[in-house]
Amino acid sequence: MEVKVKDFMKSPVATCVLQSDVGKVRDLMRQRGFSAVPIVEIKGEQILIRGIVTNNDLMGAFDDNVPIEQVMTHGVYVVDPESDAQEAAKLMLHHKVHHLLVIQETRIVGMLSSLDFVRLIASPIKKPVY
Repeated sequence: MEVKVKDFMKSPVATCVLQSDVGKVRDLMRQRGFSAVPIVEIKGEQILIRGIVTNNDLMGAFDDNVPIEQVMTHGVYVVDPESDAQEAAKLMLHHKVHHLLVIQETRIVGMLSSLDFVRLIASPIKKPVY
């Protein structure tokens, strides 16, 4: 039995809107202990992924009033919750990123970080006994 992304992703995912500033995103990340937050834009009924902010993005941002769009990473890599863990790991290695958004249809249903893979190895998911 292979481990699927849905088996160890973090969910639910908190997001910030594109109109946020560095201070708002930094506060959310600090309060919740997040190392990354997706940035979205709401257009009517649609929620569009515009980027991601990581701890690394915030390291050089000293002014909390700077628009988050100026410091966020614009390229976001996504994975399906049914993908296997090895596929997700290869995607992260190939693109040299530490976070993947887990998307089902058009919704953000989870997030994976490199630390989640460490947790997976440290305490593997118990496989059902048949």
